Amino acid sequence: MDTKTFNSLSAEEYKKQTQKHWTSDPCGSNYSNKEFMSYEFFEEVERHRYTTHPWIHENIKRFDLKGKKVLEIGFGMGTDHLSLAKQGGIMHGVDLTPRNLEITRKRFEIYGLKSELLVNDAENLPYDDNSFDFVYSFGVIHHSPDTQRIISEIHRVLKPGGKCWITVYHKNSIFFWWSVFLIDWVFKGRFRKESLNGRLSRIEYPNDNPNMVIRLYTRKKFAAMFSAAGFREIQSSIDHLIADDITLLGKYVPGKLLRGLAKKFGWYVIIEAAK
Repeated sequence: MDTKTFNSLSAEEYKKQTQKHWTSDPCGSNYSNKEFMSYEFFEEVERHRYTTHPWIHENIKRFDLKGKKVLEIGFGMGTDHLSLAKQGGIMHGVDLTPRNLEITRKRFEIYGLKSELLVNDAENLPYDDNSFDFVYSFGVIHHSPDTQRIISEIHRVLKPGGKCWITVYHKNSIFFWWSVFLIDWVFKGRFRKESLNGRLSRIEYPNDNPNMVIRLYTRKKFAAMFSAAGFREIQSSIDHLIADDITLLGKYVPGKLLRGLAKKFGWYVIIEAAK
């Protein structure tokens, strides 16, 4: 079963759909009722993110970024971008959606920090070869019509010895196979109304856009894509599983078991690699 074929629209149209989705509902904005783009709003969004995804912040805190040139691909509303800046990184960021640039620029202004932010397509990064010490991207490049091209671009813009930390959605996850495929698509009969690709496209809140590219990768496949791009020291891992990811049964699963299952059947594949 192929969950990676998105060919009903052109690559450019898929990108427009991505812009449309994240412009109307910036990722994570539904987790705060405070005044939009206020200090209180950003604090609440960050609190929710790192409470539900503590492993993200734990990883960011171990990155050695002080005085190093850092690029984030897909900075969204800037939550991780801010955390990377607090680690001492000299920050740069690209995002496909102009609205995200507006929000993150405001966020950095509020916190008194700086970043060079651009609206740009990550398949064609606007930087010279060997420009960055570190490239970070969380849950972004699986939305691209050409994920492999982005990985090659990451390799190109990294300095020799530079590192990257990249995550995408995991195909062999409990969330996909149990909650999305078996419960929702099969048992609830959604296969009669839409393709599996269409259902995948509607994973993102508010679940109303059937034309977004959302690819799922196995750990082996995603690591192979970095190898093909010329990376070395490729380390792969899996993480993230919360009760809400397991439809009907999640509330009965002990937290310790959830954390254990997350390392094998979690929602994200993580690659850490060097050039």
